Amino acid sequence: MRSFLLLSLVCNIFIISSCTKIDNTTLGAGLIPAVDNVNTFDVNLNVVANNYDSQNCTSIFPTDNHVLGFIGNDPLFGKTTAAIFTELKPSKFPAVLPGLAGERRLDSIVLVLSYNGAYGDTLAAQKVDVYQLNTSGFKFDSSTCSQQTHDEFLLGSTVFTPVSLKDTPYPNNQLRIKLENAFGESLLKKDSNSIYKNDTAFRDFFRGFAIVPDTLFGGNNLTYYNLLDTATKLAFYYKYPLTPTTDSTVVVNFSFTALTASANPISHNREGAEITSHLQKPSEGDDVIYIQTAPGSHAQLTIPGLDTVSNRIIHRAELIMEQVYSSTSFDNNFLPPNYLYLETKISNDSLKPIPCDFYTISSVPDLLTFGGSKKNVKDIFGNTVAQYTFNMSRYVQKIVSNDLTSYSLKLSAPDYLTNDSIYLDRCSQAIGPYSYFVNNPSFGRVKLGGGNNLQYQMRLHIIYSRL
Repeated sequence: MRSFLLLSLVCNIFIISSCTKIDNTTLGAGLIPAVDNVNTFDVNLNVVANNYDSQNCTSIFPTDNHVLGFIGNDPLFGKTTAAIFTELKPSKFPAVLPGLAGERRLDSIVLVLSYNGAYGDTLAAQKVDVYQLNTSGFKFDSSTCSQQTHDEFLLGSTVFTPVSLKDTPYPNNQLRIKLENAFGESLLKKDSNSIYKNDTAFRDFFRGFAIVPDTLFGGNNLTYYNLLDTATKLAFYYKYPLTPTTDSTVVVNFSFTALTASANPISHNREGAEITSHLQKPSEGDDVIYIQTAPGSHAQLTIPGLDTVSNRIIHRAELIMEQVYSSTSFDNNFLPPNYLYLETKISNDSLKPIPCDFYTISSVPDLLTFGGSKKNVKDIFGNTVAQYTFNMSRYVQKIVSNDLTSYSLKLSAPDYLTNDSIYLDRCSQAIGPYSYFVNNPSFGRVKLGGGNNLQYQMRLHIIYSRL
């Protein structure tokens, strides 16, 4: 257990039972009934929050779920497009396919992606097309801002609804796209003396797949796929003569290997979206805040009154924010992020976790203590909304004791929380390196109340005792 300030420690023995009851009180300002002869008070400090639509790039690695699809009708955040670019190859080179190259007779060739979930309207039909990449020297690119190019010859396409992928007759849930036989035959008629001789020869012949949503067809969802799963493959179904009178039917799979390149660009088009009317950054803050999971939007927060709070014992300081309720089907389909993250913004280029309250245990962030996970609560009208809270008790104690500056804060919905090297924060806590998954890319968006929202006010709720 990390130590609190000396003043808090002196009071801890007889305040513990009081704090337990305090956490369940109704938020407000004023005196909370004394427990064990300790008078505790609470107050809400106003938060100034402004929207930023930076759409910063994020990284997607082979071990991550890859995003595919098109959201064409989100009134809050506009359109989202995600494509997958990847190679699928023999497991080793030189590769030897069963049968002689000139005697193989193709039945079908199918591109298979291992399905791992969806976001948006899972009943809306989506169409995806497959092309051959024409990017020269295609290499792995983790950035969601990367863009690749492809030729115009359609190798195959399919129309599906995400909900139907859960009920496929194949194992592991699969999106299956039948490709043109002519393309399959061009690969099947080669042997280990040509394109299957080595990786370079194979790349020179075929540069990889561009799997892209057909935005003209429409769609209102994103689907997620595991490229490393054995169910992701390029499957050849063919026959070859086993004897003069007997054929052998075989299936040969090309998969994602250590030599395979991939990229997963994700882009947003905000034209006509509600967020565009809330990017002026007024000095009093926005009354509604728009957070979209990376690569998306974020907000900058300040708490002007915090620097003027006199020294006192802080029992609990919690930043609280709630979703603005909507009864539309759009909000039923586009769920809030599973996790929001709060960090200090020391300068334009320097972001650090909240000092004193954010810490790691064996290189794993202790988010259970720090907060940020979505929970469903009832708003003042009895509607179910998402709520996010962050424990900032020790950080606030440091500020009111004049030991720490009150920084501006960044609120976002990242895919990973990362830190590359160990450092000491302002409370002399050692923060170790970590890379911790919290959200799938583009999975989640939420409209929150800002600091001056009358029904869904974002606020810093402080429970304290006077010295």
